[in-house]
Amino acid sequence: MTSCTLDVICQTAMGVSINAQSGENRDYVKAIHDIGNTFMYRGFRPWLYPEVIFYRTTIGKNFKANLQCIQGLTRNVMKQKKAEMASSDKNTEEMELNTNDNCALGKKRKAFLELLLELHLQDPSFTEEDVREEVDTFMFAGHDTTAMALSWSLYCLGLYPDIQKTAREELDAIFGNDPKRGVVREDLMKMKYLECVIKETLRLYPAVPMFSRECNESFTVLGHTVHPGTMCFIFAYALHRDPEVFPEPEKFDPTRFFPENSKGRHPYAYIPFSAGSRNCIGQKFAMLEMKTVLAHILRRFHITSLDQRDKVVVYPNITLRNVNPLRLHFQLR
Repeated sequence: MTSCTLDVICQTAMGVSINAQSGENRDYVKAIHDIGNTFMYRGFRPWLYPEVIFYRTTIGKNFKANLQCIQGLTRNVMKQKKAEMASSDKNTEEMELNTNDNCALGKKRKAFLELLLELHLQDPSFTEEDVREEVDTFMFAGHDTTAMALSWSLYCLGLYPDIQKTAREELDAIFGNDPKRGVVREDLMKMKYLECVIKETLRLYPAVPMFSRECNESFTVLGHTVHPGTMCFIFAYALHRDPEVFPEPEKFDPTRFFPENSKGRHPYAYIPFSAGSRNCIGQKFAMLEMKTVLAHILRRFHITSLDQRDKVVVYPNITLRNVNPLRLHFQLR
């Protein structure tokens, strides 16, 4: 699943193909996983905060090697896109000008990386390393979180056959008996129940289980005063299990997110994509991507989860992961 979402973010946001699902760039996927583990390990060991100490340890040296692997792929993606942009003398005209025919069809959309590289070429103060840092962020945040959300969604669908059946019936009503028809935007807008399934999955298994915010004004919670400058961690995994907001919080129930059941719910009671002005910039894209992938799978397969929830042990990383692999059985319809 990670290879799938990595291919998607590179093709859509970067405009290049890296063929992760064909087995290429496996080192990148492993490096992302290892860096997440290192991040959590270091975060709870203050003596490793100073870089002069951290990079002298074995885990620090491995972190540096993994970082070089990630940045290496990013630079290759940038190099490939720059070559594509320079391959045609008419490229600039094609990006900036539209003939009447093109206007009728709509403007050609530019990939996010194209926009960054154009800005870099126009403004030298926005360096190539600045571009790389932005691309690193989008590639990491745009594939790992979505991969875990999809994995947990498939697990939950496989665990509750009645819910899976309802989701499949919705898809059959949209696509009929043609499992090979592609998914278009109009189809995605009709997947109301599947969207509720994804939302309920993210309630129980938020892709990012916790995030931080720096307090900029004093406030009191449970009798304790939090002062400006304090770094506060919001644990969405626990917040989403508040029985006052979500009765029977451990029950998997997509109907919680039906419009009539969501009415009046506090906007910060459910925050799988963080909240506020610094929330996830790609949450709408992620939802469309997850619907697309799940629709393709459910139209072709019956899914069965082989382990009950009490056998699945999660641990907080940068993303919410399971200690052991999620065991699923796929059977052709």
